[in-house]
Amino acid sequence: MVRRPLGQPQTQSSRAAPTNQPRAKRSRARRVDTLRVRIGRLRGQYRQVPLKAIAFDWGHTLMDERRDEHIPLDTRPVYVMPGVVEVVPRLTLPLAVWANTRVASEAAVRRWLDRAGLGLLFQWVITSVDAGVRKPAPGFFQYALARCGLTNDDVLFVGNQLNSDIAGGEAFGIRTVWLSAPAHRSLDDGPGNARPTYTIDTLHTLPALVQRLQAS
Repeated sequence: MVRRPLGQPQTQSSRAAPTNQPRAKRSRARRVDTLRVRIGRLRGQYRQVPLKAIAFDWGHTLMDERRDEHIPLDTRPVYVMPGVVEVVPRLTLPLAVWANTRVASEAAVRRWLDRAGLGLLFQWVITSVDAGVRKPAPGFFQYALARCGLTNDDVLFVGNQLNSDIAGGEAFGIRTVWLSAPAHRSLDDGPGNARPTYTIDTLHTLPALVQRLQAS
């Protein structure tokens, strides 16, 4: 069978099969090709949905969670991840924090954001403590979207962990951005089969990605 790029329409030559190919095999091949074309079309439509908001994970996406981690959050010195101060204020879409926390509620995270000079930039703060469930569980994303008044098509979710942020967002049909640089690795990150919609090294690349998505 002649292979072609995903989503490319069939041509007469690509439909043709060797005469000695078993009929059942040719039928399976046609079904696979049809499915690939449909997936390609759906992916194209998915990318063209305009964004209404950007959500960020918290630990090691916005906040350096390793430094002085033994100090209580309210008195811990503020350390932000690379690109946060330069990039986040440039984003014009409404912003949210979607955080897995162990004891910190929305109020505690907002106090940290205020001390970091970022509080006014975030319209919503969602924590697993308030949601009653942690990423990647679907219940977290259902709660977060409901609180934000958004649908899964509306949001671009930026996170650093494949096993929670990306896996959970992908399973819930949310476009995801994975921060792949070594500086963003968390101690509780782990391997998995999650496939981010987009991959960037650091937040410095995010504004260009958002601009491209909004223009497509």
